[in-house]
Amino acid sequence: MESIGYQLNGVTFGAIINGLCKIGDTNAAVEWLKKMNERDWEPNVVVYNTILDGLCKDRLLSQALSLFSEMTNKGIQPTVITYNCLIHGLCNFGRWKEAASLLNEMMQGGTMPDVHTFTILVDAFCKKGMIMGAKSVLSFMLHMGEEPNVVTYNSLIDGYCSQSQMEEAMKLFDLMVHKNFLPTIVTYNSLIHGWGKVKDIDKAICLLGEMVNRGLHPGVVTWTTLIGGFCKAGKPLAAKELFLAMNKHGQVPNLQTCAVILDGLFNCHFHSEAFSLFKAMEHSNLELDIAIYNIMLDGMCKGGKFNDARKLLSCLLDKGMKIDLYTYNIMIRGLCKEGLLDDAEYLLRKMEENGCPPNRCSYNVFVHGLLQKYDISRSRKYLERMKSKGFPLDATTVELLICLVSANKGDNALQELLQN
Repeated sequence: MESIGYQLNGVTFGAIINGLCKIGDTNAAVEWLKKMNERDWEPNVVVYNTILDGLCKDRLLSQALSLFSEMTNKGIQPTVITYNCLIHGLCNFGRWKEAASLLNEMMQGGTMPDVHTFTILVDAFCKKGMIMGAKSVLSFMLHMGEEPNVVTYNSLIDGYCSQSQMEEAMKLFDLMVHKNFLPTIVTYNSLIHGWGKVKDIDKAICLLGEMVNRGLHPGVVTWTTLIGGFCKAGKPLAAKELFLAMNKHGQVPNLQTCAVILDGLFNCHFHSEAFSLFKAMEHSNLELDIAIYNIMLDGMCKGGKFNDARKLLSCLLDKGMKIDLYTYNIMIRGLCKEGLLDDAEYLLRKMEENGCPPNRCSYNVFVHGLLQKYDISRSRKYLERMKSKGFPLDATTVELLICLVSANKGDNALQELLQN
């Protein structure tokens, strides 16, 4: 454009910034904002809102707040969209006081919150399990004359379901339908998850039928939720049948579905079914990730198949798969269970060398193993190390330590460990 004589203007810059934010390249958008300022094209509130939204979505909250200050210092009046972006960002970080302060600033400045503002707050409270806070926001919302929309209802229903308050969730669902809001797949998924969580599979299946009758087609999330519900209700074989039936209904299981069914089978002690299903997964087109392998390793170790777990871990390392902290902790626990404390200690050291430092859980698992074998010398060494790192003992380790002291009242070494 410039080479053939056309001058860039504010609209051109705005379009480029908008495009960059849409593809998630917020840093490049910020650079173009600087270029815009250098050419004396004053960005308007829409340009700032676009970048603020991108920064908040990228969890770059400090940069977003700095940009907001820059914008207001230039005399550009924020809109409700500006405030919504920042309130959402603050809520995601649990910075409730700052979010409330910004809401007050917004209203004092004459910008009234809209349904989106309130829905952001309801959703944030519900995700933190703070249902009373969400209900307070809803009451204030109604007091301000703003009607909840389907997203607001969905957030609150999901909040109730997460807390297993299914009667409240169904009351809200009925109110939502009464007010002529059509439930969405999100609504039904939350309710199916909630009924599965309280092990009432009949109600979950009933909702699935209602969902289909309304013309909504269950997706992978719905199937995964149902499979998880069957597992929680102690019906792992029915869950497995659902998993195998997904393809017939045009749904391909994803990694989350695989994780749910494998974890459910192991938790219900259906180990052979978990192994056979895992083999089928390996031969499918799915690229299994470390989370799936961790479930298998954990199930093998807990089920007394430690040699199989070792073989699987070796295969993963041969494939070049990066194992994580959880993998190490599973194997350390398995080694301690087998009484292989030297091997467990070696793995603990390897964690440091491989750039995956042991955490509180790693040390607690190992110390627990040492105490079970009455290895006082090494127990003292690792308890001191935990203390230096600020890692507290977990309840299981403390309980074992107290039991050992009670059983060996004259053992000063054990009493010293407990006092430390």
